[in-house]
Amino acid sequence: MIYATVGTMYLDFPRLIHKMDEIAAKIDEEVIVQIGMGQTIPKHCAHFDFRPREEILEIQRRARVIICHAGIGSIIDALQAGQPLVFVPRLKKFKEHNSDHQVEMAEIMQDRGWGRLIRDIDDLDEACANPPKAYTGYKPDSARLINTLRETIEAAVKR
Repeated sequence: MIYATVGTMYLDFPRLIHKMDEIAAKIDEEVIVQIGMGQTIPKHCAHFDFRPREEILEIQRRARVIICHAGIGSIIDALQAGQPLVFVPRLKKFKEHNSDHQVEMAEIMQDRGWGRLIRDIDDLDEACANPPKAYTGYKPDSARLINTLRETIEAAVKR
């Protein structure tokens, strides 16, 4: 199964949804697309707007490959699933986002070996057919964050 997510951005991401729909029409594999708040509806693949996080994580664990816009929340969830990851950043020139910061994020993730960046949407067919190796070494560092928050709160209370 191929899973694609557009995240929670209020802007539509028709470039990715149309491409996933085109891929779904040509292959004999389930394709599921999270379309978010967008108005673009695929015809050849299963889709939904939003689901509870636990359901999303289960879909991701079952996926052969995850196609992800390059939002940090989606990246972290996908990395925790331990499946091959392909980044298709939202681009300002297509009015999919207000800036191109997702390109920078995807470049960093690719440089770390955490997935593959797609710059040309027509390269997505090949990336789905031959996804990168899954990165399985990701470990969230929530303990450090919790300790920092705890220290900050304790310091504020003492003042």
